[in-house]
Amino acid sequence: MKVISLARVSGRFLVILPAVAVGSLLRAQDVAASHLTLDRYVVSASRSPQEPSYVSSSVTSLSLPELATAQIPDLRTALATVPGVGVINTGGAGGQSSVFLRGANSYQTLFIVDGVRINDRAAAYYNFLAGADLGGIDRIEVLRGPQSTLYGSSAMGGVILIDTAHGSGPLRGAMSGEVGTFDTWSAALAAQGGVRNLGYSAAVSRIETANDLPANDYRNWAYSARVEGAPTDALLVGATFRGQGGDYEDVGSRVYPSTARVETDAALATVYAQARVGETLTSRLTLAQHRRDYTYTTFGPWGAVSSTENRRAILDWQTTWHAANALEVVGGLNFERSRYLIDDAKTTDNVGAGFLSATIKPIASVVITGGLRYDDFDSVGDAVTWRTGVTWRPAHGTKLRATYGTGFGAPGTDDRYGVPQWGQLANPDLKPEKSRGWDVGIDQELLNGRATVALTYFQNKFRDLFEWEYLDYVTYEGHIVNRSRATTAGIELATTARLTDAVKTRLAYTYLEADNDGDHTRLIRRPRHAFDGDLQFQATKAWLVGAGLHLVADRIDGGVAMEDYTTVRLFSSFALRENVRLKLRVENALNEHYEETFGYPALPIAVYGGAEWRF
Repeated sequence: MKVISLARVSGRFLVILPAVAVGSLLRAQDVAASHLTLDRYVVSASRSPQEPSYVSSSVTSLSLPELATAQIPDLRTALATVPGVGVINTGGAGGQSSVFLRGANSYQTLFIVDGVRINDRAAAYYNFLAGADLGGIDRIEVLRGPQSTLYGSSAMGGVILIDTAHGSGPLRGAMSGEVGTFDTWSAALAAQGGVRNLGYSAAVSRIETANDLPANDYRNWAYSARVEGAPTDALLVGATFRGQGGDYEDVGSRVYPSTARVETDAALATVYAQARVGETLTSRLTLAQHRRDYTYTTFGPWGAVSSTENRRAILDWQTTWHAANALEVVGGLNFERSRYLIDDAKTTDNVGAGFLSATIKPIASVVITGGLRYDDFDSVGDAVTWRTGVTWRPAHGTKLRATYGTGFGAPGTDDRYGVPQWGQLANPDLKPEKSRGWDVGIDQELLNGRATVALTYFQNKFRDLFEWEYLDYVTYEGHIVNRSRATTAGIELATTARLTDAVKTRLAYTYLEADNDGDHTRLIRRPRHAFDGDLQFQATKAWLVGAGLHLVADRIDGGVAMEDYTTVRLFSSFALRENVRLKLRVENALNEHYEETFGYPALPIAVYGGAEWRF
């Protein structure tokens, strides 16, 4: 497969993926279907676009058109459809959301947005995920297993990669609005297009809801933009901007009720340049600035204000060398400077890293990958990680795959230097967490490609895990120490099938064992069984109906066994015209009473209706 990253076809500008190379060329008039084209390639597994049949890692590319058809409204709901991914929410809309990927801890999943990471141990993603919708996105990938070799710290469970939408060709877009239960309303506008060799996209959305409980309102803005141009055939330059701001009235849990206001604001800006040198070398330089603000205001007789600010400047350089048809080498350097301000207590950290990864194809049916990375933190020193994988395609429609890799997670500056106003004392001897994990799997096409099955077994071992230790039970002061060990293992199963031209289905199941190896207890918030699926029926050319089911069983939290729960969602849409569609969905249609997090009741049955106009 010859890979070209920058090109013009008949004088038209082409959509360019935000990695170092692209495996196929898109004519400008075909960009209306660009989501489907983008989904044919996997970027996250090697930081270079690859055909899925060559990828040894367990990775899922979420289809944005399919998510829209199923009326999945936000990122957290979309991620919950992926095997191996547990998404845990605290109550209704606006409450913090966290990901437990293959049983790894919530802070051990790394979000990569427009090529740079947006979270670490000290700067969490929980409020970002709580408010992130799907507007202005053209790629979401979930890469499972330890990925520190490519992405550094905090990628012990895996990586979730998100790219802001590219644009080219004639102006097109969509405008939508929705109203529903709990005084909910939302509106969104997205557009993209291009003029000659300049492409652009922009999106903005607003949601307001009162949720189900008194004084539990939530309001959120989300916005994104990209501009990208090719001044020459060998050079691409561009910039992205993505952000969101939320205002949440927190009522606490039913066990510890409280009244507070949570204000969050986050923004990421990148500028990049990508150049092709000859026919075999492509290099990309990205500069980024990430800002995250969090303010928690409590009310009542002991009211107080606590604030956290994070500023991160990032430089990322990556080069891909296509040495031969059977060999691709990807290498790069990364530098980050972070500043954290917690209630006026300032800490900083500088990170430098270098990595090298190779993909070798010794014969047509076998692909071997391997990589090595070195990270150096001013705060805690260095770490070396490595990863290898192999893919074998013994027959058409069959892929066998296996990987083995190591990971690490650096402590946050608050862990190491302490936050006295929180009663958290310093621990200068804190070391990074470490992990090693492996998986084996098979991907199989059935029924002449009308159905697919992916089955994976995985195991991960963690050591030197962070744990809170009390030093004074009168003042409740303490610090973070390296103490725990844990093992997670399980099975992931994913199937898709088009049963007839009008009926298709999707199923995902995860079996997980997650244990604390120190005291031989189960890890909290990791269900042993998780199932998600949906069925869609195109009743007529204009009318679609569907249903989804989400089941979670056998879990513990808050020191108790949690009840199993099953939720059902119903959705339907009707095309009044080719570009105008009415939508209706019912969430928690059986009105199940349940809690994803101990003490935080989930929303009861809710009905939403809206319309979408595409132009």
